[in-house]
Amino acid sequence: MDPTSGVGTKVIAMELQRLVDEEEPGVLSLVVRSVGSAPGKVGAKMVVMPDGSIQGTVGGGVVEARVIADALNALDDGRGPRTVHYKLDELGMSCGGEMSVYLEPIEPPRRVILYGGGHVAAALARVLHILDCRICVVDERVEWANAERFPDAEEIVNRPFAEQLAANPPRGRDHVLIVTRGHDQDQLVLEGVLPHQPVYVGMIGSQKKAAKSLDLLRAKDFSEELVGKVRTPVGLEIGAVTPEEIAISIAAELVAIWRNKQVMAEAKANNSGN
Repeated sequence: MDPTSGVGTKVIAMELQRLVDEEEPGVLSLVVRSVGSAPGKVGAKMVVMPDGSIQGTVGGGVVEARVIADALNALDDGRGPRTVHYKLDELGMSCGGEMSVYLEPIEPPRRVILYGGGHVAAALARVLHILDCRICVVDERVEWANAERFPDAEEIVNRPFAEQLAANPPRGRDHVLIVTRGHDQDQLVLEGVLPHQPVYVGMIGSQKKAAKSLDLLRAKDFSEELVGKVRTPVGLEIGAVTPEEIAISIAAELVAIWRNKQVMAEAKANNSGN
């Protein structure tokens, strides 16, 4: 199949539509510059899946393998689209040409479950909506968790936390934020979500509360791997006091994780030393 032909474009377009419809990640790879006898010509397209499989081609061979590797890195590091340049002789190819490939990660919308419908949760929903997150709010109190207080929520569930966790636990790609009205409820939710291993678990609270909660997990035989996934106290240390400031600190932590893992690691290390 000629990667620049109408048929090739249609196949790529259909694959991108499938990723969007099924909310699956992938990376669009497009040759934007080709010099000399490079195998990939301008306009050649390829979609790279998280497992390294592909649809389409940017020329095959060593350079395509390198593009696949760079596409997977782009999907993992969260830094967004970029253009990568290849001198083919440096890749061991005798043709001596050059290629530039534009990589655009296709990321499904992030789903955030807010356990708790209080003031911090309401502020979080407003901030996360700006970040294009899909928001689910869980709180049995209808007077707190309702469409008037959470106009941007995709879903509002008014049922006890334990019932919701049993009936509809978080999925592996979900982000969980635990901001209930009390320590006992926070702990109940924390212990209920961890076995399902959502991609992110954050819980509000003080350093003292955080230490106690993690010790309770260990006492109940949660593995250190699971305990280590809990971010508590959640949020970057910016001196936040009001619900809105706390929401911003939590959103900042999420963005740091999504966009730059090294920045997040350094920020956590600095916070632990304070």
